[in-house]
Amino acid sequence: MKLIIDRGNRNINSSQKNRYGNLTIDRSVKNSSPVISLLDIKNTISSNSTNIKPFNQDNNIVKEKTKNIKIKSLVNTNASMKILKGQKISLNQKSPNISKLMVALEWEIKNTSNKKLELDTSIFMVDKNNTTQEEDFIFYSNLKSAQGGIVLKSDHNSNLKDGYDEVVQLDLTKIPLNIEKLAFTVTIYEAEDRGETFENISNAYFRLIDTYTKKEILNYKFDDQLSEETAIVVAEIYRYKGEWKINCIGSGFKGGLKALCYNYGIETD
Repeated sequence: MKLIIDRGNRNINSSQKNRYGNLTIDRSVKNSSPVISLLDIKNTISSNSTNIKPFNQDNNIVKEKTKNIKIKSLVNTNASMKILKGQKISLNQKSPNISKLMVALEWEIKNTSNKKLELDTSIFMVDKNNTTQEEDFIFYSNLKSAQGGIVLKSDHNSNLKDGYDEVVQLDLTKIPLNIEKLAFTVTIYEAEDRGETFENISNAYFRLIDTYTKKEILNYKFDDQLSEETAIVVAEIYRYKGEWKINCIGSGFKGGLKALCYNYGIETD
C-alpha cells in the first residue's frame, strides 16, 4: 500500500475526487498553509470552534475543547490501575467484558501559538509481519474497521464520549485472527507548518474503560519526556498466549503521520 503525499486542495468542495482503496494524503493549500486531507471531511478532535474553552487566569494552559465533567464523573475510577511506560498488563484478567471496552484520550494544550493546535487519533491494526494493510488503518476518514471491532469516536452507546477529547470503541472479540496488535497513536495536525510539537501538550492520558460497568480499568500518562515529537505511539493492545494484553509504549516520532505510517509498513511518497 502507498500513501501519496502531494499538494492539492483540501477544501471539501474541491473537484478532486478521492476514493478509499487508493489512500491519499493530500498536502494542499488552504488559507496559505499546507494541510493533510484523507478522503472525506476531516473530523479532527478540535474541529468544532464552539467547544473551545477560554484561557484560564494564568494564561498558560488552554483546553482544546470543553469536556463534559458531569459525564466523566459517571465513570468509577476508584479501582483504576495507574501504569507506566513499558508496563504490560493482561486485559482479560482485568476485565471480563473485552467486547465492551472504550479507549478514552484526554489532554491539555499550552497557550503557545496564535493558531489552534489540533490532535488526531489513529489506530493501526498490525499483522504478524508488523505491517498494516490499507483497510486496517483506522483514522478520521475511515472510522470503523471492517468487522466492527474498532470504531473511532464511538462508545458502545454508553453516552460517555463527551467526557473526553477522543474515544475509541473496542470489541476485541471482533478483531480478525490475522491481526496481532492494535497500535493507538496521536499526531499533531500541520505540526511542521505551525511549529507545534508535543512540548505544547500537557496532562495527556490514555484511559481504558469498561463501558458495561462504567469502570475505568487503567490509566497511563503519555506526555512525559516528550518535546520535539509530532507523533506518538501511545499504547499497543496485543495478543499473547490466547489473551489480550496492553503495552504502554510512549514512543515519539518527529515526522508526524508519515513517520507513523513508515513505522507500520505503509509506504509513502
